[in-house]
Amino acid sequence: MKTSMPIGCDEEIGFQMAPMIDCVFLLIIFFMVVAKDKLGERVILDLAIAEQSEVPKDMTGRATMSVLKDGTVKVGAATIELPEVGRIIREGFKLNPRLKVLLRVDRDAQHKEVRKVLKACADAGVTDIIFATYQSGQ
Repeated sequence: MKTSMPIGCDEEIGFQMAPMIDCVFLLIIFFMVVAKDKLGERVILDLAIAEQSEVPKDMTGRATMSVLKDGTVKVGAATIELPEVGRIIREGFKLNPRLKVLLRVDRDAQHKEVRKVLKACADAGVTDIIFATYQSGQ
């Protein structure tokens, strides 16, 4: 079937770009508003200084947990209760069987609070835990 233009119609049919550009700008604005700043999620702690500390060569597959001086446990910026530590680790193991933990501990935190977190990690099956420290100026 042949379609034809009415006689006298000199207007060219084209693609309207304005609605597409509007959609792209709206998507950009949406993602800028929704995106979170990764540095903003980091919990600020006063870490211990270790003379024998080394920076690990491979930091992939690490779950970062923080223990504040009052014993509060955080994963990212979210505060979690101690029983949830094991559950989170077990769920992480389902996704990554080689899961490792980076434990950031405030230098003024009590050791009994750190032991509770270590026990929860061990009960969940974590065998590779790295403590975050500052390197001394040797």
